[in-house]
Amino acid sequence: MNQIKVWQTLRASLFYTRFNSWYYIKFVFVLQALILLLAFPFLALFFHFMTTSLGYDSITDQNILEFLRNPLGLLFAVIFGLLALFFIYIELSVLILITYYHQQQIPFTIRMILRKILRQSKYLLSYQFIFFLLYFVLIVPIAGMGLHSELTDGIYIPNFIVNELLKSTSGAILYFSFIAVVIYINIRLLFSLAIFLTGECTIFQAIKRSWVITRWQTWRIVTNFVLMSFVATALIFIAFLIFLFPTILAEQLWAPAAPVVAGISLTLSQIFFIVAFTIVPIYIAHAVNFMFLTREDKVIPRSQNRIVKKPPRKSFYVVITAGIIALITINGVYLTEVTYSDNTQIIAHRGLKSAGVENSLESLHGAAKIGVDFVEMDILETKDHQFVVFHDTNLRRLAGINRNVRDMTLAELEKVTIRQDGFTSTIPSLDTYIEHAKKWNVNLNIEIKTHGGESKDFLANFEKIVQKHGVENNYIYQSLNRNIVETVKKRYPAMRVGFIVPLNFGNLVNVDADFIVIEEFSFSSSMQRQAHERNIDLLVWTITTPEAARKYMLADVDGIITEIPEEAMKVQNDLRNDQAVSTKLSDAIDLLTGN
Repeated sequence: MNQIKVWQTLRASLFYTRFNSWYYIKFVFVLQALILLLAFPFLALFFHFMTTSLGYDSITDQNILEFLRNPLGLLFAVIFGLLALFFIYIELSVLILITYYHQQQIPFTIRMILRKILRQSKYLLSYQFIFFLLYFVLIVPIAGMGLHSELTDGIYIPNFIVNELLKSTSGAILYFSFIAVVIYINIRLLFSLAIFLTGECTIFQAIKRSWVITRWQTWRIVTNFVLMSFVATALIFIAFLIFLFPTILAEQLWAPAAPVVAGISLTLSQIFFIVAFTIVPIYIAHAVNFMFLTREDKVIPRSQNRIVKKPPRKSFYVVITAGIIALITINGVYLTEVTYSDNTQIIAHRGLKSAGVENSLESLHGAAKIGVDFVEMDILETKDHQFVVFHDTNLRRLAGINRNVRDMTLAELEKVTIRQDGFTSTIPSLDTYIEHAKKWNVNLNIEIKTHGGESKDFLANFEKIVQKHGVENNYIYQSLNRNIVETVKKRYPAMRVGFIVPLNFGNLVNVDADFIVIEEFSFSSSMQRQAHERNIDLLVWTITTPEAARKYMLADVDGIITEIPEEAMKVQNDLRNDQAVSTKLSDAIDLLTGN
């Protein structure tokens, strides 16, 4: 078998993609449009049907096991998964076959490709389906590497899981080991689909063959993808500057012309990125096929024959020109009229961690000094039915002591030394924490956590402390426990109580609360609209980058719970003070590129 050559792969893939670029642009654009307009709506309708049929408004982390324990729910979930898998299979298979036929100079039609895909599907109607399912499950966790489907673009490990894992050495080792193993398996199975589609073999045989021909080629394959990612990132950055510069220049030289220039720039950037994002999957498919053919010694000399295509009619150019003019006008008006609404509250997650240990008085003071809207903190009940401000049910991570909070008294816990990122502190009581919050004039977002050993007067004792300090109406309260949320809301209607939802699929969860805290993995504009229709707020957690903070502020969410409150406040100040057309254009282009 021949060795994979990095530069040869990149050059050959560019040649094949560029030589028939217009055909690819039209073809992939139509393919992706069909996925967006047919596959997504169909799957959404089926998901709605399967949840409502069993009496569910939505599927969340709290009811998913109950849903799956129902035989009909399990059947629906399997059917839904198979349908999604079928659409992914069709999309990736079309990309693989069309690029394979081009490189092998085999004449083809779309009907021929679909017939080939369906003919190979016969191998999936047996126990071989298990290997097929395993293959796609393995490529989903890093769907952004190599070939990927429109249906897998939004799939990733939720940030709240990653953040918690990275807070401990063992968790970080576990996370990075998992990623490394999955990437390695992805590389070794890279050619499975190409082998399966272009030969007469089962998916298991294709997986075995891919494992064989990728042996000792791992770093060459990784280098190819790293270089492709680097070039793509560089091109996006250069394009961003090119589209932004004329507007900045217009603002300096003749401000009234800036909206027009920005409208033209935004329109050109929309066209550019649509073309770029339709070409990239083809380029990657060509690279995968070229590496596969190199290993199998089946590369043939490149042909200069282009795909025969009819010249467009004049009416085509008229329609395109009219559409571009209309889009320039719409974009110009949008960039002139759109303004930042400044409704997003910034909530410091467990305080300011650059000032002290999470949930400590030092981190509370740091957050108060920078002027956040709220400080989010966690409380747990002690053995003697008091409350401490602490996140974990066990002291191991921050104190190095293998003892549970539920087994210790308040006095014992207050003597424990906790350490994090070079800071040292002690565990404060809820009373002490509230007293200091009032002293430093900062409001709290109190998360009521449970460890499973709460006393029968758990909530009553908590409510007494809140009333003692007179903060029922000033603070907001939240919990992962639905019963706690609804009980507190029923007893004290004036208190603003929220429900935390780590995972939410379908409609926004229906709960008697004043606000819902949703992990950004599950956030959608549809859920935001549903929240406002119900007259409740929607908060997003846990925001860890300035780019994400800016994104949700521009989306006008009601609040963000963030690990980086200082940077989030800087982003908010920038949005408040900079309403230049060029800034709005920059945000619009960021939205196009998915940043």
